[in-house]
Amino acid sequence: MQGDSVLLKLILIIVISFFSLLNAEEKIGMYEKQGTTIPLDIEFTNEYNKKVTLKDAIDNKPTVFTFNYFDCPGLCSPLLNGVADVLNKLELKPFIDYKAITISIEPTDTPEKASIKKESLLDSIKKPFPPQTWSFLTTSKQKSIDEITNAVGFYYEKRVKDGVTDYLHPGLIVIVSPKGKIIRYLNGIEFLPFDVKLALLEASEETSRPTIAKTLLYCFAYDAKNKTYVFQAEKIVGILMFSLVLIFFIYLVRSGRKSKKDDSDE
Repeated sequence: MQGDSVLLKLILIIVISFFSLLNAEEKIGMYEKQGTTIPLDIEFTNEYNKKVTLKDAIDNKPTVFTFNYFDCPGLCSPLLNGVADVLNKLELKPFIDYKAITISIEPTDTPEKASIKKESLLDSIKKPFPPQTWSFLTTSKQKSIDEITNAVGFYYEKRVKDGVTDYLHPGLIVIVSPKGKIIRYLNGIEFLPFDVKLALLEASEETSRPTIAKTLLYCFAYDAKNKTYVFQAEKIVGILMFSLVLIFFIYLVRSGRKSKKDDSDE
């Protein structure tokens, strides 16, 4: 029994070391910070070319946050369309019960681009939806972008390939309370109205909950030549190969022990 315990500890150390090495090169993804408060005094420019702080934009309401950029060739559009779709189905009153804020992570994005993106998304919402419900914020200050993305644990990487700039980033929304407290993370690009409604109601009560689904859409890289996102298969293959080797190692150890036991019984 003691030998099995030592073996399990050794396997655990190997697994942790492997995944640490796998992620050492890049810190991309969402590192959740439920219960912490975002800095509300950061200043942005909204789609109407007006300076606003995050406190102004939240306006003392539960808020859905997204982090995107407006020339994104892949993940951003499906995610924002998913947000528009769930807000269209949500059984809460827009601007009364909640707000939404999209922050661009690209310093060169402008209020004009933000306005165009907002108009196209609001056109897809068929129910009565006050335009002031959803704010689209930009800033030329990288420091301001870093301050809010670091505060929520949103880590991304800017890449330039074949003359094209893109960002490798996770796909999700963050629910924040009226006081700026991080309540819930909802991963993916499609969202259930029930999940969003529950998270917003929790936000109104300043109650944070852990994320149930941890799967993030960030195992993709942009292929500038084909203008599409491609799956980073080498990471998954590496994980699978390591898992197979680990399983085979355990099998050999246990088979060896069984063989010694049979020999001793004889």
